Amino acid sequence: MNPSLNLAKVQAQLPAGSNLLIVSKTRPYQDIQAYYDLGHRDFGENRVQELLEKSEILKNSCPEIRWHMIGHLQSNKINQLFSVHNLWAIHSVDDQDLLEKLLKAEAKLLTNLNLFLQYNTSKEEEKSGFEDYETLKKATLLFPAQSKVKLYGLMTMGTLRTENFEGEARRCFQELNQIRDRLSQELSCPLQTSMGMSQDYRIALEEKANWIRLGTMLFV
Repeated sequence: MNPSLNLAKVQAQLPAGSNLLIVSKTRPYQDIQAYYDLGHRDFGENRVQELLEKSEILKNSCPEIRWHMIGHLQSNKINQLFSVHNLWAIHSVDDQDLLEKLLKAEAKLLTNLNLFLQYNTSKEEEKSGFEDYETLKKATLLFPAQSKVKLYGLMTMGTLRTENFEGEARRCFQELNQIRDRLSQELSCPLQTSMGMSQDYRIALEEKANWIRLGTMLFV
């Protein structure tokens, strides 16, 4: 693993307005420290327990780190998640019930928290997320004017079960952009997009993703 070279390769591809989220799930905390020491600050985990353990280990040596929860979140883990030092965002708020529970628990937050609502553009059954605009819009109206929990953007994943992987990825990302634009206009609130992983991030960048989520390719 060559963190400096790996990071430089990705950063060279990032246009203005696009950010890299390093997916550090299953990686030892030393790997995170290596990227932090190079100036990177945003790291994503998909399990609450692993995220909590790493945040405790690194809270002194990485005081400016920003943790992102990217995996499916069970509602009984919310209080545990909210105790994470420097928790910055959740990318996987996939239904109204979970959103309501997150909002209800906001008093337990140490700082403000940014939420991405997950939208299932592929309509694949194994993926969770909002599946129509009306349900999504209804959820966005639940956010109080004054709250530590903030509506920050929308997240999606490209279609996996397809013979046209690149074409489907582009369709999914373009659909999310259209939904984001409509929602931003109706709410008078700028929203960001989280889309693109190792296999399709270049397409996501062409579609002006604000956040790409890269893991394996940065740890080789």
